[in-house]
Amino acid sequence: MSAEDAAAAPAMAGDLSGIVGRHLIYAYDNGWKYELYVRNPQTVAFRCLQGPMFGRWSTAQPAKMLQLSGDMYKIAWVEPTGTVTVLIAWLCERRIHTTICYPQWMLDYPESTLGRYEDSLDEITAERDQGPTYPQTLVASTGRITFLETRDADDDTVIDRAPGKLPLDYANRTN
Repeated sequence: MSAEDAAAAPAMAGDLSGIVGRHLIYAYDNGWKYELYVRNPQTVAFRCLQGPMFGRWSTAQPAKMLQLSGDMYKIAWVEPTGTVTVLIAWLCERRIHTTICYPQWMLDYPESTLGRYEDSLDEITAERDQGPTYPQTLVASTGRITFLETRDADDDTVIDRAPGKLPLDYANRTN
């Protein structure tokens, strides 16, 4: 099977009704905080709320999702920067594990990726294509879900502004 055939082949996603519409904030053990909203079975929105990538966000990131077991889900996406993210979320246990592969150019010049991806796709892809894309840095992190709620699918009000425009204590919400 070619790579194109594999990308086009439907995956056995399982029941995604337990993850679609979920909005979560999670804190990694290193102190970084991110926010994720599962818009629908093919799209997520995210924001970096705290850490070196503060300011990165997307409202329409294509993603692949699988139900691994019960309330455990795997969500994976490739950002326009070339960054590959694979996140596993255990909702009831409120744990996450993420593996991220950063291309070298993005680590060298992260400031060019800070902002909403959809607003600067041409610039981001031009920088990505200049590289270097290799070597890549692989980061594996664990953390806890500190905020979890259910929203309607495709709700444009969940992630609707830049991280710097959020209320001061937004990233520290818990439930």
